[in-house]
Amino acid sequence: MTAAAAATLTIVPLVPNAMLPRIASARTRTSVPPGYGVQEQCLPFTAASALGVIIPSPIRFGFCIPEQLPDGCRAFRSPLNKPAADGSYAESRVFYVFDNPACRFAGNAYEFKGVSASGSPASGVQEPGISFFDRDDQPNLIKLHLPYIWRTPDAVDTLFLPLLNRTAPGLEVQCGLVETDWYASPVNLVLRTPPGPVHVGTGDPVAQAIFVPRTLRRPVLEFASEHAQVSFDARKSLADWDKRHGEDRSIYKVLARSAHGQVERDSKTRGE
Repeated sequence: MTAAAAATLTIVPLVPNAMLPRIASARTRTSVPPGYGVQEQCLPFTAASALGVIIPSPIRFGFCIPEQLPDGCRAFRSPLNKPAADGSYAESRVFYVFDNPACRFAGNAYEFKGVSASGSPASGVQEPGISFFDRDDQPNLIKLHLPYIWRTPDAVDTLFLPLLNRTAPGLEVQCGLVETDWYASPVNLVLRTPPGPVHVGTGDPVAQAIFVPRTLRRPVLEFASEHAQVSFDARKSLADWDKRHGEDRSIYKVLARSAHGQVERDSKTRGE
């Protein structure tokens, strides 16, 4: 078996000093309790936690009642949240953002320079920080715009997900698959607002992205019959697994590392 080289993800920032994705870590909490059975000892758990990259919030923003607004923010309502005849609102909470001149973000908009139709480096376009859907049946969904472009290898998609095995800041990320090998626009994360207040700081982890070869989107699904050789082999392997797991509760780690080591040894033998 040949070890595959790590694929390269290229991030193209469109503003200076932006909070950019970082490689996900298997570690999900700063303090790990002692003793057997904690989640950090579970290789499937830690392997999932370390998939892809963590996406930090590029801005400080939130959603709360006016009395809870932090000092210095810019507050606004969704255009779908229109006042009634008496001036009241069906949704009392408002959104807020903080300006960040260091990354050319002000008034809930980034300034992207050098990307206008004129091609002039001095000209620019405005990109929102938070935006809304123009549908009355989606009042609880917002878009958090990321001020950079993703570039993956040919035929590799990016799957945007909620944080894996980590605590989110209160906003539910809606999953989305983007063909980032050619998509030329910044991605926006679709978030569902919670029933209570939410406050997100610049750099707080909000989502995770993993990378999926396009050929694996819809696999061919097969079901083995009881008398097939693969069924016989699987049952034999299960019996062997039960025996070895009874002797060593950490056998999964041992076998996984052995398999990974064999791949690396085969690769070196071939000079790859």
